Amino acid sequence: MANIKLRCGKYQVQIRRKGYPDVYRTFTNQSVAKKWIKATEADMERQLFQPISGLTLKDILDRYQQVIMVCHKSPGTSETYRLQRLKKDLGSVALEYLTPAKISAYRDNRLHSVSGASVKRELVILRSALNTAIKDWGISLPTNPVTNVRIPANGANRTRRLEQGEEEILLSSIGELKQIIIVALETGMRR
Repeated sequence: MANIKLRCGKYQVQIRRKGYPDVYRTFTNQSVAKKWIKATEADMERQLFQPISGLTLKDILDRYQQVIMVCHKSPGTSETYRLQRLKKDLGSVALEYLTPAKISAYRDNRLHSVSGASVKRELVILRSALNTAIKDWGISLPTNPVTNVRIPANGANRTRRLEQGEEEILLSSIGELKQIIIVALETGMRR
């Protein structure tokens, strides 16, 4: 059973149903509140509703790693490292308190130590994990908070050319690989 109360210009919704914890949500628009009630009650009816209270981001990332990432073509160590980093920094945050502001703060903090491309890859994994939780596992997040966060650009690609004198130093210190390096320099490093 759902109740809607108007309080301080906002609509407070409470859904109480046997076998489920009470669900509360606040809206600024009554029609949006009614749509949310219908969708949530329909999910409860179909037993797709899974309340987010008690779940942390670490729970979602662990399940994502065990269920989804093992099916990837090559779940490499770089993706695992990124997941571990997300768990370390954001894992203790309860899903109900995971906001775009918290994710933006994480992004800004990480940009001090790594490149924009690295942060972008971490946020893409986080967005994918939360989308999977919402769409496939029935976690009742209203929206994916990562979609409201600006994802940093990749940044400038590095182009490095040998300075004058560096080629001689390189060739004198190589030894056995000298002929291979000469071929690589002559064919692959054209301007």
